Amino acid sequence: MLRLSIYLFLALLCVVNWVAPGAPNQMQHKRLMLVVSKGLPGITIYDAVAEEPVCRATMGISPHEAAFSLDGKQAYVPVYGSSGVGQPGTDEHVLHFIRTSDCKEIGTLDTGENKRPHGIAVGRSGTIYLTAEIAQSVLLISPQDRQIIATIPTRSPYSHMIALTQDEKTIYVSNVQSKTVSVLNVPERKLAALIQTGSENQRMTLSPDERWFVTNLGPEHKIAFYRTSDNALDFTIPVDGTPFVSKFSADGKFLYNAGHDNGRIQVWKVDVGQRKVVAKTRDNLGTNAGSLEVNPFNHLVYVSDQDTNRISEIDPENWSVKKQLAADKRPDAMAFIEVQQ
Repeated sequence: MLRLSIYLFLALLCVVNWVAPGAPNQMQHKRLMLVVSKGLPGITIYDAVAEEPVCRATMGISPHEAAFSLDGKQAYVPVYGSSGVGQPGTDEHVLHFIRTSDCKEIGTLDTGENKRPHGIAVGRSGTIYLTAEIAQSVLLISPQDRQIIATIPTRSPYSHMIALTQDEKTIYVSNVQSKTVSVLNVPERKLAALIQTGSENQRMTLSPDERWFVTNLGPEHKIAFYRTSDNALDFTIPVDGTPFVSKFSADGKFLYNAGHDNGRIQVWKVDVGQRKVVAKTRDNLGTNAGSLEVNPFNHLVYVSDQDTNRISEIDPENWSVKKQLAADKRPDAMAFIEVQQ
């Protein structure tokens, strides 16, 4: 009787653990972190709590950016090319659709003449918004059909990064070397305004209340706050270095920025109400900032370094490095999501 019970137990155990051939990994990771690594080249998906890799996907020639679907079950990864913005290199034209449970590619979209796809955002409708640098456009893409449903011209070269309003009516585009920012009217599919920044600008972000769109005037060592109400410059924040990428705290009280100072990564904490830098550090952060993100789950500030292949986690309270995470070669963009069941 005892032997029979053991056999039944083992048989049940086999049934519970059996997974059909080719089925995705059934391990559930509720909170995910995605890191794009140019030198992989591809993406690594981590469990955002344990900070352990879940899976990796390789693709194309040097992807730079990525975004999650609204439910976190897919990642959208455009492949940009072998160079930096405005530099000679390959002009890639593929958007990859990756299943996040096992990093399996489930589809691609060839963007055709819309080459060097880069800055990417996903709206509340699920629509994908993607810059096409060579075509001087932003593409609107249906994730269900994996098709381009519309294009909006930026009327400016080097269209690189975007910020999208919550209602999906307006897109702000950083045109980098063009020294312009394009304001796009999404419903009417047209350029609403072309703002002269007077200096090369990099990256783009919106305040949580959508009062400002913010870009970084690196050569002028300033972070620029523009009003969304009239697209006019409201104020600038000077920094002792070259600002590169900014993100707001969830409550909008602070702006965090990563850039460079004398060949090393430096990060600044800006009090928006006081309109000044209140903390800074460059303690062992590396030399080549890829991106900056705020982890929504633990509220730490994450900064990737493409030279040392590390991600530094900065405590926003005392503005010191709390931990460093090893990453795949040349980590750039990062993203976080809570997977919906």
